[in-house]
Amino acid sequence: MFCNVAVICFWLLNAGSFSACFTLKQSGRMMCSFVEEQSHLGEIQYLQRNALLLLNSPDTEEERAARAREFQHSGVITFLVKDPSLHVARHADEDTDKLQCEMKRYSTAGIHAPWPGAGGVGSDTPDNWFTCTIKHRENQFSVTAFLRQPPSPESELRVGDTDTLRVSAVFVVHSGPTVVETALRRDVRLDCGFSVDHARPDVTVEWRLQLRGDRRKLFSYASRSGQAERLEGEVSVAEIPRGNASLRLAGVTLKSEGTYVCSVYVPPLYSSQDIQLDIVESPRVSVSPSSSLTLQEGAEEKLVCDIDGYYPLDVQVEWLREVPGERRLPHVVKHILFTSHRHNMDGTYGISAFILLRASLQDHGVDYTCRVSHKSLRVSIRKSVRLAVEAAPQIGTILLGFLFFVLLIMLAVLLKYLHKARETSNKKKPY
Repeated sequence: MFCNVAVICFWLLNAGSFSACFTLKQSGRMMCSFVEEQSHLGEIQYLQRNALLLLNSPDTEEERAARAREFQHSGVITFLVKDPSLHVARHADEDTDKLQCEMKRYSTAGIHAPWPGAGGVGSDTPDNWFTCTIKHRENQFSVTAFLRQPPSPESELRVGDTDTLRVSAVFVVHSGPTVVETALRRDVRLDCGFSVDHARPDVTVEWRLQLRGDRRKLFSYASRSGQAERLEGEVSVAEIPRGNASLRLAGVTLKSEGTYVCSVYVPPLYSSQDIQLDIVESPRVSVSPSSSLTLQEGAEEKLVCDIDGYYPLDVQVEWLREVPGERRLPHVVKHILFTSHRHNMDGTYGISAFILLRASLQDHGVDYTCRVSHKSLRVSIRKSVRLAVEAAPQIGTILLGFLFFVLLIMLAVLLKYLHKARETSNKKKPY
C-alpha cells in the first residue's frame, strides 16, 4: 500500500500537482502569490498573480529551466533559484499544503550598495530585489528569503504573467515558532536566525518589544563596531556571526507579554520577524461541599465552585447535572451566580460560581459537576459532587408518633396519680 501511495505522489509531482505527499525540501517547488503595488488615481492597489518558486534541487539548472518552461503555458510567473544560493527549504521543510508563500518586490529605498556575494561586486547598475516569505499555517515558523536578480538587458522593470526570473537566494532570515505560550516565572527562548551568502557580513541585529503601541529596545549589536547594547533579555554575541540571534528571557512576568521583533540588517537589505509571547496560567478548581453531599428531601444547599490563579482573564464556567450511566448530554444548570473577578497579587485572576440546590428524590445519585474551560487548558477541568437524598418523613407517621408520645405522657401521669392515691390509702389504716 505504501509503495502505491509513493508511486501516485511521484506521478502527481511530475505532472505539476503539489500534494501533501512531499515536503518543500523534497519537491523543491511551491506555488506562491506574487503581490505588486500599483497606483491608480492616487490610490494604492495590490495586484496578485500566481507564481512558481523553483528552489535548489539535485537537478541541474538546465533541468529546472526546462521545468520552468513547462509552466509558462499555465500563466504563472516562475522564480528559478539558481546556484550558488542559500538553501531556503532547510528552514521551511514541511508539507507544502501546510505552508503559505508570498513574493514581493523589495525596494532598497534609494540605497545603492553592491552586494558582496558572488557576482555582486563591480556593477554600477542596481540589482533587482524580491522577497519570498514562507509561513507555516500553524505558526511553527516564518522564513523570508531575499532573491537577487543581477542587472541585465533581460531584467526589465515589469514582470510578465509568464516570465521566468533567474534569481539567487542571498540572504535569509527565519524564526520559529512565531507564537510562544509560557507560564509565569519560566525561562523562554525566542528563536531568530539568519544566513548570508558571503563570509563576515556587515550585520546589525536588534530586538524590540512592542505592546499596545509602546515599542522599546531590548538588545542591539553591530558587527562593524563589535559593540552590543543589552537592556533586557540575553543574546549571545558569540553566536551572532554563526547566524544565531535568539533571545533568552529568564523568569517571565506579565510585563514580558507582547510582540517581540527581531530585525536583521545587512546593507542594503532589512528584514524583521515578529514573535508573539503569550502568558498563560492554568486555573485551580475546587468545589464546596467536597466530593459528596447528603440532604433530606426539600432541603436547600449552596454548591460553590472556586476558580483561581488563571491568566488571561477570559474563563468559561458551567454547572452540569449528570446522571451516572446515562449516555445523554448533561443538562446545563441555569441561574448560576458569579462573584466579581478577583485580581491576585501575581496578576492572575479568580472567580467563584455557585448554584442554590433544592434536593428532590430525583436528584439521588446525581453528580453536579463544575466544568471550567480556559485558553491554557487542552481539556476542561471537571470537579463533581455526588448527591444523596433521603426521603422526608410522612405526615401520618409524624401524627402517629405525636399521639404515641401524648399517650405515654398521659400514662405516666396516670401511674403517678395511682401511686400517690395508694400511698394515701395506706396511711389511713389503723394498724
